Amino acid sequence: MDKFFKLVETLRRKCPWDRQQTLKTLIEELIEEVYELNASIEENELDGIIEELGDTLLGVFMMGVVLEEKGIKFDEVVGRVHQKMITRHPHVFGRDEAKSAEEVLRKWEMRKGKGWSFQKSLPALLRSSKIQKKASRQGFDWEDISGVYEKIKEELGELKDAEGEGERMEELGDILFACAHLGNFLGINPEIALQKANDKFEKRFQLLEKSLANRNMKEFTIDELEEIWQKVKKNEEERE
Repeated sequence: MDKFFKLVETLRRKCPWDRQQTLKTLIEELIEEVYELNASIEENELDGIIEELGDTLLGVFMMGVVLEEKGIKFDEVVGRVHQKMITRHPHVFGRDEAKSAEEVLRKWEMRKGKGWSFQKSLPALLRSSKIQKKASRQGFDWEDISGVYEKIKEELGELKDAEGEGERMEELGDILFACAHLGNFLGINPEIALQKANDKFEKRFQLLEKSLANRNMKEFTIDELEEIWQKVKKNEEERE
């Protein structure tokens, strides 16, 4: 690890691109690498996981080098999180006990003392999921998934009846909020699920464009496009 950190320091000194990076630009790169790491994990590609985890580590170390230039030793960063983990895990390093993962989370939140503070910088679906998981742990939740389906159905009805942009925005937000909680019941991260849906649509839309043989999409009716779309979808599913 020390050898790698020194390599990153060398990159920072001698590479023109690395010298120009700031904490702001590096965090953008780091977020991108984490998403790529997530894709490899979802696909269970071990070689990809190793490579993307390494790229993520590179981003962390580069930020550490930038901090050292500001007078903050990387050892301080590591030391602080080291001590925090000891403090937050008295059931491991002390005399406290926690017999389940749920109990660990409940006590963790008590020790953090942040109440309902979830960073607004989090992706909206992920933040929704976290908020509702916390409410659920405190007993504010439906007994089973049917309650979530009914809530989504109810919110769809309210959106249909909504008037004005402000009201429609509020009701659409309620639908997305409920859908994020549906992910909690299914054990699915809604942010990842939406990313997969984005990828799937993008891929199929590109295949749709190719199947039109360079003709303008506006030359077709929506029914004609839907028929071609269904063929594209069927062919892709058969290949999978």
